[in-house]
Amino acid sequence: MKRRSFLKGSAVAGVTTLCGAGTAKAAESCMPTLKAPAQSAQLNLCLQWNKIPGGEMNQKLDFLEANGFKAVEIPSGKWPIDNCDAMLKAMKGRKLTLATACGPSNFAYAEEAKREAEVQKFLPIIEALGKMKSVGLIICPARGKLSEPGWLSGKDLRKDFVENTGRRLAEHAHKHGTSIVLEPLRRNETPFLRQVADGATIARDIGPGCAVMGDFWHMQLEETSFLGAFISGGKLLKHVHIAGLKKRIIPGVFPEDNYVDGFKGLKLLGYRGAVSFEGGWPKDPANPKKSVAEPERIRLIKNMVKLLNEQWAMA
Repeated sequence: MKRRSFLKGSAVAGVTTLCGAGTAKAAESCMPTLKAPAQSAQLNLCLQWNKIPGGEMNQKLDFLEANGFKAVEIPSGKWPIDNCDAMLKAMKGRKLTLATACGPSNFAYAEEAKREAEVQKFLPIIEALGKMKSVGLIICPARGKLSEPGWLSGKDLRKDFVENTGRRLAEHAHKHGTSIVLEPLRRNETPFLRQVADGATIARDIGPGCAVMGDFWHMQLEETSFLGAFISGGKLLKHVHIAGLKKRIIPGVFPEDNYVDGFKGLKLLGYRGAVSFEGGWPKDPANPKKSVAEPERIRLIKNMVKLLNEQWAMA
């Protein structure tokens, strides 16, 4: 028996048990189906700002356009505020889109004043991102161990984030034409939000202006399936981070870097957001204390583009 036939038969047998007595044909009829997406998916490769070769803003954007990238991810903090007008000018006439802004955040402080300070810090950043027509601001609701003194419990954090801090940021983002994008992390980074499905649930609870993203590196530890994780995000999935699966460096260095399963999920969703490299560089063999120099980084970037396009086609 072929593997595909075996898997289909096993699935039908399992559903027969759940659906009660009946034929295999009846069992097949009650299996869930996915509707074809309204538009076909598109691979929009993206680089984070500090990973793009070149010094000047236009040099970086020229590199992206010349090497098969469709989007750019910028830093958070003061960068969007200080560079808003220059970025708008530099992006004019280009086919690039502005994906997300990525930077540290934490809304798990037990002290209300600290949580409020975190909210106030991000309001002007969100306004700048809205002006630049960015997809949104990546938010990690909690970092560290919530069991330690000074942090809210997971239950209290969720309640406060959904009803207060996260909701206010999302409403502000929605008002300015952008969003906050929740990022699930690994269990050694946070005990609070670790799966795409949970992030999508929180985003639905918060409402307009809140979305979720998936990160292959985090998902490798926390999810049972890349495909399933992305599908669980549904229409709320607005951004994707990608890195090597053996080490958190640029994809393509190790043969284990296979993203076909995840790309299948993105295609089933008709995903057209960015797939952005977030990771480090291999060490220089001649000097193991340093990362490879820019000429080698450029070669690795081009290799990544080739690999991801090939695997997207395979999906």
